[in-house]
Amino acid sequence: MPRLPGSHIDDPKNLGRRLREAREHEGLSQRQLAFRGCTNAYISRLEAGHRIPSLQLIHEFARRLHVSPQWLATGVEERDDSASLLDAEVALRIGELEEAREIYRSRLAEDPRDAAALAGLGELAYRENRLTRAITLLEQALAARGHRHLEQPSSVETLARAYVQTGALDSAVALLERALEESEAANAPVETLRFRILLANALIDLGDRNGAERMLAESIKVAEDLRDPLGTARVFWSQSRFHILHNDPALGVRYARRAIDILERTENDSYVALAYQLLAYAEIEAGDPQGALEQIERGRKLFGDNLTERDDAKFALEETRALLALGRVKEAATMAAEALELIDTLDPQDRGRGYLLLGDVFLASGNKQRALGLFELALDSLERHGKPYAVEAARRLAELFEESGRPEEALAVLKRAVGSPRSGVPTPAPVE
Repeated sequence: MPRLPGSHIDDPKNLGRRLREAREHEGLSQRQLAFRGCTNAYISRLEAGHRIPSLQLIHEFARRLHVSPQWLATGVEERDDSASLLDAEVALRIGELEEAREIYRSRLAEDPRDAAALAGLGELAYRENRLTRAITLLEQALAARGHRHLEQPSSVETLARAYVQTGALDSAVALLERALEESEAANAPVETLRFRILLANALIDLGDRNGAERMLAESIKVAEDLRDPLGTARVFWSQSRFHILHNDPALGVRYARRAIDILERTENDSYVALAYQLLAYAEIEAGDPQGALEQIERGRKLFGDNLTERDDAKFALEETRALLALGRVKEAATMAAEALELIDTLDPQDRGRGYLLLGDVFLASGNKQRALGLFELALDSLERHGKPYAVEAARRLAELFEESGRPEEALAVLKRAVGSPRSGVPTPAPVE
C-alpha cells in the first residue's frame, strides 16, 4: 500500500490560511515571497488549500517568514525537545538516511522507550526493505505510546504497510480497525479518512469484498466533507483496484484516470508515476494492452533516476503482460527475464502474481517444464500470502498437469487451492 503525500501537515486549507497570515504579517506579497522553484502562482494555490507543499518547502517558507516549520505545518508550536526530531524527519524525507539514523539512535541511547526514535528507526528499516526489523521497531513504538494510534498516525500506516508486504494481512486489518475506531471516537476526520482508505485496501487484498465496498463508500463521504483533493485521489485509486479485481476493468480505468487527474495537480511526479502503473494494469484488463504500454512509458519517464528496483519490477511485470497480450512473445520473454531478476524485491503477494505471469510467458514460448516450475512457485507463495488468488495459480498448474497426462496431480493441486473462488491476480497496491 504505497503512501500519498500529505501526512506531514494537518490540513491543506488550514496550512494555506497560516501561510497567508504569516506572509501578510511580514508585509510581503505572494510575488515577493516567491523564489526559484516556487512561483507566486503556486503560493496562491497553496494559500487556497489546493496544494500540499513538501516538508522542504515548508521549512523554506518558515525561514523566510520567521515562524517555526512545526507551526506552519500543523498549527502547533514545537516544544524545545522536538528540534532534533524535526531535523531527523527532514533528513529522512530528503533521503539523508544516515543523518536521521544517528539522531534517532542518539535519542534512543538516552531513553530506550523513546517512541519517536523507535518509530523513526522503524521507518528507516521499512525504507531499506528490512520489513521484519521495521515491524519490530514500529510495534515497540506503538506500545511505548500506550497503543494510542493517533499520536503518530504515519508510523501506524507504515506498520500496516509492512504487515501487508510480509503477507500478514490479518494483522494489518486488525491494526487499522483499531486505529479507525480511535479516530472516529476522537472525531478526527483527516485520520478517519486515512485509516478508512488503508483498511479498504487491506480488505481488498484479503478478499473481503463486502467490507472493502462498505469502507470505500464511507471514505467517499468523508473525503467530500473534508474537500481534500489528495484524500479523494486515494479513494479513486482504491476504487480502481476494487473494480478491476471484481471484473469491471473499464470502470477501474475511469477511476484510475480520475485519480491521476488529481495527482497531476499536486505536481508530485513519483506519485503520478505509480498511478500510471495501476492504470497500465487496468488498461490490460480492459483489453487495451497497447494503451498500457503507453502508460508504462509515461510512468518510467516520470520516475527517471528515482526508479527503485521494486518499482522497476512492477513496471517490468506490467510490460510483460502487455507484450504477451499483444502476441509479442519474444519481447515478452525478454522482459520476463528482467522481471525475474528483480522479483525478490516485491512483497509475497506480488511475487506470486509475478511467478504466475512468468509461467504464462514460458508456456507461450513452448517451455512447459519451466512454466510448470513457475506455476508451482506461484501457488506456494499465494497459498501463504494471497489465498484469495491461489485458486488461479492452482487452476493454471492443474491444467498443465492435465495436458501432460498427470490427472491425479492435477486433482491434488486443485484441492490445495483455498480461499475465494474468484479468478484473476492481485491488482497493484495503492500509492505509497
